[in-house]
Amino acid sequence: MHAPAEDDYLPPTTGILVYRLQHGEDEHVGVVADVSVLAFADGRVRGHEAVCPARVKGLVEHFASVPRRTELVTLLHAAGPDVDRTVEETLDGSPLVDFIGPDGWRQTVWRVSDAASVLLADALDRSVHYIADGHHRVAASLALWERAGRPTEAALLCVLYPQHGLRLRAFRRRVRGPVDPDQLRLLLAGCCDVSECALGETPTGGTSVYVDGTWLRVEPAVDRPAGVGGLDLTILEQHVLTPLLGAAMVERTESISVTSPLGQLVSLCDRDGGALFVLAPPTLEQLREVADLGQVMPPKTTYFDPKPYAGIIVR
Repeated sequence: MHAPAEDDYLPPTTGILVYRLQHGEDEHVGVVADVSVLAFADGRVRGHEAVCPARVKGLVEHFASVPRRTELVTLLHAAGPDVDRTVEETLDGSPLVDFIGPDGWRQTVWRVSDAASVLLADALDRSVHYIADGHHRVAASLALWERAGRPTEAALLCVLYPQHGLRLRAFRRRVRGPVDPDQLRLLLAGCCDVSECALGETPTGGTSVYVDGTWLRVEPAVDRPAGVGGLDLTILEQHVLTPLLGAAMVERTESISVTSPLGQLVSLCDRDGGALFVLAPPTLEQLREVADLGQVMPPKTTYFDPKPYAGIIVR
């Protein structure tokens, strides 16, 4: 497989596209379209996660020097059955692109007919959208848009999935050791229902903590306020990590992708006496609530997959 060259791309086309990711029985279908930058600024497209200023600054510099966009910002929509029906009808046509990537995911792209594009655009324009993936790219694009004087024609290339069209998972948190396991257990018991897993058992589902060679199932047992305050991560940060680590919490706590092998993370904790927090993901309802309230979760809280390929569709 080689990096895309100019000759690999089809001639530029206008209109809306349908993009499908497929791996065996696993299928995710979205609509690819330009979304006005103004929609991100005025709240028609809402984010739920904070960004790191240094990363945004780096992207601003990159975008300013490289105007071509090769990555899709991923959104979730609730536009309803008209969109679903039009997408299904488009899948019956001949694709523009159809190949299997090196990771086994089949990538297929269709162009939506002009008449159907009008229907799709109208339905999507009436829906509030939520950012699933791409908060930093959106923030950088907004900064460039402000710098350019807020041009009305500015847009971001996005793929829009129905609200349950992707898997929602959560980043893990690892505390670099050593930590006092007895103090950690005591703090957990003060805000959660805690049960110890059998020897050799790795819990699945829900939130769990690994410390001192043992897995613990934990379920927050305190009141859950609306928005960010009701998330498992927030409750554990307030009631467990802050009193456990004090001012060193930020320095000693790292966000770990869900794609990192769990066994390796457990081994790290065994070596340095640290702790691992495997968090239950927020529900989609919690995500929407946070965004609708204008709040943000900490960076690296949610993880949506599968990820769209970069470079298939270029703006």
